[in-house]
Amino acid sequence: MHKFGAVDLVVVVVYLAAMAALGIAQTVKVKTSGDYFAGGRKFGKWLMVMHALGTGTHADDPVGVAGASYKWGISGIWYTYAYLFATPFYWIIAPFFRRSRYITTADFFEARFGPGLGLLYAIVGVLIFSINSGILLKGTGTIAESVTQGRIPEWAAILAMTVVFVGYGFAGGLVATVVTESVQGVLIVVMSLLLVPFGLAAVGGFSGLHALVSADKFSLHAPAEITILWIVVASFMSLIHIVSHPHIMEVCSTGKTEWEGRVGFTYGNFIKRFCAMGWAFTGLIVLALVASGQVSSLGERENAFGVGIRVLLPQGMTGLMFAAILAAQMSTLSAFMVAGSALLSRNIYARYLRPQAGDRELLLVGRLAGLAIPLLGVAFAFTIEGVAEGLTIFWAVASFTGLFIWAGVLWRRTNATGAWASFAIMTVVWLLLGPMGIRLHSLFPGYDWLGIFGDKAQLPQLVACYLPVGVVALVLGSLVGKGLDPKALDQFYLLLKTPVGQEHKLEEAGVKVVYHGSTEAHPWETKHPVAVNVGGFLVGLAFALAILGLLWLLTRIGA
Repeated sequence: MHKFGAVDLVVVVVYLAAMAALGIAQTVKVKTSGDYFAGGRKFGKWLMVMHALGTGTHADDPVGVAGASYKWGISGIWYTYAYLFATPFYWIIAPFFRRSRYITTADFFEARFGPGLGLLYAIVGVLIFSINSGILLKGTGTIAESVTQGRIPEWAAILAMTVVFVGYGFAGGLVATVVTESVQGVLIVVMSLLLVPFGLAAVGGFSGLHALVSADKFSLHAPAEITILWIVVASFMSLIHIVSHPHIMEVCSTGKTEWEGRVGFTYGNFIKRFCAMGWAFTGLIVLALVASGQVSSLGERENAFGVGIRVLLPQGMTGLMFAAILAAQMSTLSAFMVAGSALLSRNIYARYLRPQAGDRELLLVGRLAGLAIPLLGVAFAFTIEGVAEGLTIFWAVASFTGLFIWAGVLWRRTNATGAWASFAIMTVVWLLLGPMGIRLHSLFPGYDWLGIFGDKAQLPQLVACYLPVGVVALVLGSLVGKGLDPKALDQFYLLLKTPVGQEHKLEEAGVKVVYHGSTEAHPWETKHPVAVNVGGFLVGLAFALAILGLLWLLTRIGA
C-alpha cells in the first residue's frame, strides 16, 4: 500500500486541466440556445451511448455499490441494478422524448397538464438536480478523502471540482458535456473493472476470495436492507421514476434520429450495468482484505471503493483512476447544470418573467441560471449522511412526478386536478413517514410515527404508504376535475405519434413545436415500427437476463 503521492497529484491536475480545456474549446460550436441546451439534436450513436453512460455513471454509483457490497456482499449491486430490468423499457421510452420535440420535461408538463404543472415540474426538477448533484459531490468527496487518507478533505474536493465543471459547462453547454463524456465513457469502463484483477491477485484469486469471505456474501440478496422485497420494490420504482429524471429529455432526444436515442439510452446504460460488477466485487475484495489483515477497519462502509483504489493500484495509476472518476463526475454534473439552466431560463424566466426574451438573451440567462444547480448541490452534499441515503431520497422524490408522466401518456383522462392531488398527498405522506419525518420527530418527540419508515432499508414500507394513495388520488382527481381541451390533447398525442422526419404532418395539423433540431428520419423507425419496438425490447430483456446470469456465474467461480 502506498500513499497518494506527487505523481498521482500531477496526473490528476494534468488530466482535469485537459478535460476542462476540451470542454471549454466547444464554446465555438454554441451559437444558439438550441445548441446550448440540446446540441442541435445532431449527436450520433457513439456520442449518444457515451452521453448516456457518462451522465448516468458517477462516483455515487461505485461508492454506494462497493459500500453496500462491503457490508452485505454481492447483493449491494442492487443499488444500481434496481434499474436492470427497467433498461429494456428504455428502448421503447426513448423515441417518445425525441418525438415530443421538447427541450425540457417541464415543456411536457405544460403541454399535457397546463402551465401550473409546468411550473411545478420546473421547480421540482431543479430540486431533483440539486439533490442528485449533492449525491454526486458527496460521493466524490468520500472517495477523495479515502484515497488521499485525508490529505484532500471532503469539502475541498467538492468545492474544487465544482469550480472546474461549472467553468466548461457554463461556456460550452451540452456540446461540451457530450464531447467530454465521449472520452470519459471509455475510461469509466476501464477504471470500473481495473481494481478487480489487482484485488483478486491480492487475495489469492476467486478461491481466496471465497476462503476469506463467508458464503452468504455471495448471495444475490441480503437478510436485511437489500431483501428480495426491497429489490422488487426498488426495481418497480425505477421504472416509474426514470421518465421523470429532468436530464432524461436531453439523453434521449439530442440524437440525429430516434434510433440514436434508443441505442444510446439503452446500451449506454447496459454498459453501466456491466461496470457495476466491478464495483460490487471491489466491495467484496476490500472485505477480504480486511478479513486477511491487509487493511484495517474502514469505519464508514462507503470508504470501501476509495480504500480499494489506494490499496490496490500503484502510484500514477491511482492518480489516473481518481482523475477519471472526477472527470466523469464533472461531465455528469455539467449535464445536470445545463438541463437545470434550461428549466430555470425557459420554463420560469421566459415563461413568466420575460416572455419577449430573444434567443441571445435566453442563452445568456441560461448560462447564468445554471449556476444555481451546483450551488444548491454543494449545500445538499454537506447535509446528507451518505450516498445510499441520498439515492433513496432521490428515488422517492422523482417517483412523485414519474407517476403522472406515465399516466399522462397512457391514460387520456389524466388531468391537472389528478396530478396535483397525487403530488400533494404523496409529498405529505413521504415528508411525515420518510426521511424528513426523522427530522420532524426531533421537534415533536411525542409522535413516534414521524419518520417511522425513514431508513433506506425500509423503502418497501415507505413506498407502500405513499404510492397507492398517490394512484388513488390521481384517478379520483382526474375523474372529478376538468379535463384538458380536446384539441390540445389531440395535438399532444399527435406529437408523440409522429416520427422524426415527418414534421410536415405536424405543420399541417397546426401543432406547435418547441424545437426541431435535426429532422433526419431513420428508415427502420418509419417502415418497421412494430418490429423495432418489440424486437428491440426483447433483445434488451435478453441482455438484462444475460448480465444477471453472468453476475451469478462470477459469484460461483472458486466456491
